[in-house]
Amino acid sequence: MAHYQFSLHLSAEECLGYYQGHYRNLIVTARTGERIQIPAKHFHRFIQKDGIHGLFTILLDEKGKLINLIKNS
Repeated sequence: MAHYQFSLHLSAEECLGYYQGHYRNLIVTARTGERIQIPAKHFHRFIQKDGIHGLFTILLDEKGKLINLIKNS
């Protein structure tokens, strides 16, 4: 199992693009410098009035499949 941390800051307008179908995936850069593509649907529960902001940890299985996405407090 692998885990990566990354910061994400998207405005409310940028989040609206997900609902309008402009994108299906987010590409983030982990603190290790690696780029990770994550389906945008996994961020739905983190959307607030001002968008999505915070430090996240993603857990992946051996095949690179998402196990969990956690917003760190």
